[in-house]
Amino acid sequence: MIRFISISILIGLLLVGCKTTKGLTDNGTVKALSTKKIIRAYNANPTNFNTLKASLKTNFRTAKQDENITVDIRVEKDKKIWASIKKFGISGAKIYITPNRVRFYNKQDKTFFDGDFRFISNWLGTNLTFNQLQAILIGEVLYPLDTKTHISEVLEDGYLLQPKQQEELFEQFITLNPNHFKVKAQEIAQPKDFRVLNIDYNKYQEISKQVLPLNLSVVVVEKTSETKVSIEYRNVSLNQELRFPFKIPVSYKEIIFE
Repeated sequence: MIRFISISILIGLLLVGCKTTKGLTDNGTVKALSTKKIIRAYNANPTNFNTLKASLKTNFRTAKQDENITVDIRVEKDKKIWASIKKFGISGAKIYITPNRVRFYNKQDKTFFDGDFRFISNWLGTNLTFNQLQAILIGEVLYPLDTKTHISEVLEDGYLLQPKQQEELFEQFITLNPNHFKVKAQEIAQPKDFRVLNIDYNKYQEISKQVLPLNLSVVVVEKTSETKVSIEYRNVSLNQELRFPFKIPVSYKEIIFE
């Protein structure tokens, strides 16, 4: 159950008006552009909001599990991510993440965790910051793009960017959407450990002049195991005044991770 909650946090875990739209249509030919122009176009279109609220229809699938859950999520940009995980309409867990702290409690087995961000980094096997987790939710790159360190390639469906020199133990690939230059896909690979994190943004929507994800899927492969999380954003709103209620019940037992 803890692993299940962790993935939900990370990807949508562990992931915008008042109603779901049909999504932006991708059309037109991909124009040949220089790396400098591609990165400039990406940097010119940041996602700006103060708060975000959404309901995420989430499917979590492994070889042994196939679960449908709802994650009600609230974000105060660069400051906090709050989530309530529900199954069959019943709240099962609550999560509260800030740049330096991760807290959650599980109502089913009456346990809780309260620790620093290393919990998420250790789980993934790579360093991950609060801002990178937030980036996954809003369709932004995990690592900065720079013309001095990156090269590009024009694909049929977008622009592929990667470091000029990939690290031996850590590889990254980013594809940008040719219409609005948001992330179309990003992949982080650790070949030596047979570990891959792949994030695909299947559709985007425009809300209050902001381009944000509508559908995304995340696949985590580790050796012979595969975990897939599919997310659909529903009932999304921006810049409302939000509350972030979180209080761990005193009777719950603390979980200690080594």
